[in-house]
Amino acid sequence: MSNDYGIPLVTEDLIDCFGQPTHRLVLEIDGTVTITFHGSGVKARVDPSTRGVLTPGVHVPPTLLDHAASMRLA
Repeated sequence: MSNDYGIPLVTEDLIDCFGQPTHRLVLEIDGTVTITFHGSGVKARVDPSTRGVLTPGVHVPPTLLDHAASMRLA
C-alpha cells in the first residue's frame, strides 16, 4: 500500500481467533498510526511514541496502543 505520493506505508491487519480482521493499523508519513476498527468503521489516530489518542472521543485499548507503538519510526 502507498499514499498519494508513492511512498510505501506500513500496514498491519489484526485478526481474531476465527481469522476475521478486527483492526487495520497504518503507519503514516508523520509518524502517527491510524487504527481502523473493522466492526464499526471508526478510525482513530494515535501517537505511538506517547501512546496518546489524537482522535477526540475514541477509546483505544492498551493492546492496540502496544501494536501502534511497535510500528513507530526509529
